[in-house]
Amino acid sequence: MIRNYILSLILYIESSIALYFSYIYFLDLINNLLYSTINYVLLFILSISLLSFLITFYLGTYFSREIKNKTFYLIIGIIYYVIGLLLFNNFINIYITISLFFIFKIIKKEYSFFAMLIYFLSILLVVLNNSIFINIINQFIHNKLENLYISNIKDLYQMYEYQLLNTYIGGYKTAINILENEGDTNGAYILYNNLAYVNQTFLNNLNSTINEYLSQYNQTINYNLESIINNFSFEINVSIALLFITLFGIFLEINKRVEGL
Repeated sequence: MIRNYILSLILYIESSIALYFSYIYFLDLINNLLYSTINYVLLFILSISLLSFLITFYLGTYFSREIKNKTFYLIIGIIYYVIGLLLFNNFINIYITISLFFIFKIIKKEYSFFAMLIYFLSILLVVLNNSIFINIINQFIHNKLENLYISNIKDLYQMYEYQLLNTYIGGYKTAINILENEGDTNGAYILYNNLAYVNQTFLNNLNSTINEYLSQYNQTINYNLESIINNFSFEINVSIALLFITLFGIFLEINKRVEGL
């Protein structure tokens, strides 16, 4: 029995360390995804960290199956709670949620509806107090919308550039022909020599004008997008929390099966 106490304690502590690194790597991966890049090395390390957490936690659960001493689970819960406070300096984090699992385990309610409600509320507080989750949704919507309207504006830009430039050059060449027909070869020669310069000047002005409009569109769309996301931020956070509580529920179900081995 002493062997089970020692092995369980060591494995639970190791699982908490693995969870910490999983959290750090997860945030780094999310920061990469916000800029539409995927660091596969980071993704691999995150997978290993999560796998290490699951294996050590479930092994800890396996060796603690025969332990009936409530003090042991209270100590484990306090360890997770204290580690959460030391690592994140706040009362709302994933370690607190797991520490609740051990507290409910003492009263044998860790899988009850009441426990799931408390788990959900604690995870919701984690989501509400961490702006990175809403930033992910914000950036995702922005990227999708930006790709759509930027693509349309570029198509319009190319169309107007082609039409305006051809019209302008056509008028310029017509002026050269008129001067040539009137015998003003000197004037035609001056216009012809300046054609490339004037053409580039017109193109630069065209680019500047369209870029100015594009910047205005960006500001307008970004402002409206921020307003929409801010108006629905609570609903978005609740949806994220529901996703996490679903994953946590799967975690609990697997843990329950390990306990029943």
